[in-house]
Amino acid sequence: MGIPKGGIAFFDSGIGGLTVLSSYEQYIIDVARAHKDVPLYYYGDNKRAPYGNLSEERIRRNVKRAFRVFCRLKVCAVVLACNTVTAVCAEELREKYSFPIIGAEPAVLPAAKHGGKIVILATNATCASKRFHSLCETARKKFPRTDIKIYPCEGLAGEIEAHIQDAEYDYSQFLPLGSPDSVVLGCTHYVYIKDKIQRHYGCDVYDGNEGIAHRILTVFEESCQKNRDGRPPTEKKCSKKGETTTFHPRKGEEKPTKAKANKRSYKNAKTGVKCTKNNQKVPVFFLGRCRKINQNTYKQMFGVKIFSKN
Repeated sequence: MGIPKGGIAFFDSGIGGLTVLSSYEQYIIDVARAHKDVPLYYYGDNKRAPYGNLSEERIRRNVKRAFRVFCRLKVCAVVLACNTVTAVCAEELREKYSFPIIGAEPAVLPAAKHGGKIVILATNATCASKRFHSLCETARKKFPRTDIKIYPCEGLAGEIEAHIQDAEYDYSQFLPLGSPDSVVLGCTHYVYIKDKIQRHYGCDVYDGNEGIAHRILTVFEESCQKNRDGRPPTEKKCSKKGETTTFHPRKGEEKPTKAKANKRSYKNAKTGVKCTKNNQKVPVFFLGRCRKINQNTYKQMFGVKIFSKN
């Protein structure tokens, strides 16, 4: 059986976006149980990771491949679970595709609200982007008592990708010296070592995952309100090539019975692998060439129970 269509897709250069996916899963389990049956897709481009040192042209080309898959799945929304991709091409993607696109923004404003010295850790590509600098400038104007320093952590995302299973690996060589009042993580990969960064500096460390989860749910609810019967009035173009996507909100729809759920196949070797988290009915399908790498990482790092046969 193929992957169901009409779900929410998460895209990242590798394993970093799994932290965003996990945050959203927990959010809907705790806050929005009515949305647990909306399928989730994860596409990690691990073989080309990290994106932070790539040119903008190559990043756009890599993202385009993933979006072709999302169009075929008729996604209702895409989460750019990568700060670099968000900084480089979020706006042009929103202009091109009809479905909502939620970006990953560093939690600069929540940190700046408390004032003091703030260090933002990010990739080279994020640090060089106009979108990121605009966010920092907004924070400076809104909270003038804040001293914001931007630090490009060259190579850190790649090291996390390579050493994620090594709890003793020392990442301090990639971190700047200093005694900031707070640190902002400008890359979803960095969330894996959030505790280590917090111990290293002895201050509060902010990531944007909770804000992303809240934004996804807000966008979903807004779409449901616009389409009270759960279906849009027409099918819209989602790309210049004529590919189409249809938004099928699940709010108010009848949930599958247990009998139907038990008949579903939990594996599709060609297109994705399904899993659920903590025995909750949150269907996740891993996509792309690196689906098994991300599936296994998700299982090990976030306690996911896998039902597929390997």
